Order: sequence, then C-alpha cells, then structure tokens
Amino acid sequence: MCNVGRLTQRTILVVEDEYLIARDMAEELEMVGAEVLGPVATLHAAQQLIARSEHIDAAVLDVKLGAESVYPVADTLRRRGIPLVFCTGYDRGALAPAFRDALLCEKPSEPADVIRALQDQLESQLAA
Repeated sequence: MCNVGRLTQRTILVVEDEYLIARDMAEELEMVGAEVLGPVATLHAAQQLIARSEHIDAAVLDVKLGAESVYPVADTLRRRGIPLVFCTGYDRGALAPAFRDALLCEKPSEPADVIRALQDQLESQLAA
C-alpha cells in the first residue's frame, strides 16, 4: 500500500504529444516510484490504453494533441472517477468550461510541479 502523498506503486497515465516532455515526465514519475502508463501522443491511443487498463490512479494530460483536443479522454477519466491534471501551454480561461475546475500546470512546467499536483489530487480523493 502506498503512503498518502506519494506516487509509489501508483499507475499514472501520461498523454502528451511532445516527445521530450512526455519522456521527461515519464522518467520523473518513475523516479518517485510511479508506474507510467504510456506515454501516448494521440487521442485514439489514449482511449485504447484506458479501455485496456484495469486500474489507473491518475492522469497527466496535455490539452492539445496535434489538431485534437484531449477532452474526450478527460471525460472518460472523470466518468471512471480518475483524477487528472492538465499540463498545457494554455491558461485556465482557455480550458473547456467543464474542466475549468481541474488542476492545471501551465507549460513550461517543472515535472516536480506536476508530481505535486498529482499528489494533491490523490490526497484529496483519499480524504473525500
């Protein structure tokens, strides 16, 4: 069992279309003990991965994946009760209204900031 506030043995989905950002995020998550699901760079790949995965603890999502929006993935995750953090170059006002309450890390962001946001989401979920 993982301790509150840590990502050890937590499965984190990473959806990011910029290779270097995705790689760095995955490496940082693994360094704090998380299991990384992905990273994937397309809406289709993310939906397939979610459908095949029995357990996802949380997700880090870029809002724009090429010409596509990640919102269908975010909808799927919310329906399953999976916390998410958007990591994007857009500010909160540019998010779809349904997701303006989500945690947001604006790019350029440090992986440590995203990790703290994930920890906050998981702690909030445990407290609820």
